[in-house]
Amino acid sequence: MEKEKLKQVIIDQQELFSQKNDLIERDIPLESYLAHDEIIIITGIRRCGKSSLLSIISKLLKYKFIYLNFDDIRLSDFKVENFEQIEEIVSEYRGTKDKIVYLLDEIQNVSLWERWVNNLYTRKIKVFVTGSNSSLLSSEISTFLTGRNKVIQLTPFSFKEFLLLKNINLKFESTHEKREIFQAFTEYFENGGFPLVIKNEDLSLSKQYFEDILNKDIVKRYGIRKIKELNDLIVYLFSNVSKRYSYSTLKQVSSIKSLSMINNYIKYLKDVFIAFTINRFDYSIKKQNVSSSKFYVSDNSFLKTIAFNFSENFGQRLENLVFVELNRRKFNIFYYSNKNECDFLIKEGLKITQAIQVCLNIDNPTTKKREIDGLIEAMKEFKLNEGLILTLDKEDEVVLDNKRIIIKPVWKWLLSK
Repeated sequence: MEKEKLKQVIIDQQELFSQKNDLIERDIPLESYLAHDEIIIITGIRRCGKSSLLSIISKLLKYKFIYLNFDDIRLSDFKVENFEQIEEIVSEYRGTKDKIVYLLDEIQNVSLWERWVNNLYTRKIKVFVTGSNSSLLSSEISTFLTGRNKVIQLTPFSFKEFLLLKNINLKFESTHEKREIFQAFTEYFENGGFPLVIKNEDLSLSKQYFEDILNKDIVKRYGIRKIKELNDLIVYLFSNVSKRYSYSTLKQVSSIKSLSMINNYIKYLKDVFIAFTINRFDYSIKKQNVSSSKFYVSDNSFLKTIAFNFSENFGQRLENLVFVELNRRKFNIFYYSNKNECDFLIKEGLKITQAIQVCLNIDNPTTKKREIDGLIEAMKEFKLNEGLILTLDKEDEVVLDNKRIIIKPVWKWLLSK
């Protein structure tokens, strides 16, 4: 790429970046990432607010900064030698005497970026990078930057952040305040947490985001030709979130005969942070890895724009929302299945520390018994004295077999940390 063209892109991007305003603070302790020289890697699904987070960070910096978005189409012919030119342009544009912080957006689009960033680090230049692909966290890159980087795994807005965007008080002391928060929760439950979807009240953006990610980051990147089969697989998985899937079923619904190809497609969805899977807990890692997995998506909006949306799968969608929050809290998550089932087990260190059930409506006696039986069995298995059942709107506490079971609305639980 010609240096003059690169210079023009950099100058243009500084102007556009400086125009970002009305940003919502994220629930992230940014001070700890600003304090030292480590490279900060910000990962997450496209459109979850990584660029906005860079803007928030830029306002906290003590030094001048340079912003560069590698998703700019004008950088499509960017080559390795252009890295050195960036530094020359920055010196001309910002001056050579002042310390410069580099803010590098969607850096996974250029090869050998980690070598350049590492070179900046060795010269004590602070660097923040973002990317929408888990390749940024690959073992190869992690090895190359060992001890030199910290990771922020950004997600679409949490419910707390959603309320901040809506200017709704997080306290719920009065009946009116509880009602207002519950109404906001209903919207969040349906429409998810993508910032612009919320701001513009435009759910169609979710579908556009999904199609952009699918086409740009999966189909084009991996040269996938069987588009219909991939789409059939995705629609089935998205329409059956929280359910265990078998490969025989996936083969049948997608007409994909190759087990390795199905595995690859699911891996691609996970690599771009669209989807996640969890395994049945077992003390044997080998048994864990061969057990059926459960599938979840990164934002509830996809369950309205991509999946078949039936009223009877409201419970699945509520469970997906709980998974998203557990994942946001960086828990190690499994499910439990033996005689009965429990939706989520949380493993911290070597021990299971929490057992959680999710149930849309626990009023039905049969449903309540099933949920409690599964929870109690898991609690006894892992010697837990307390368990949690998350519901749409019910709140209670029961004691059975000397085990304390807290029943709490999901919206209250979402605000509990």
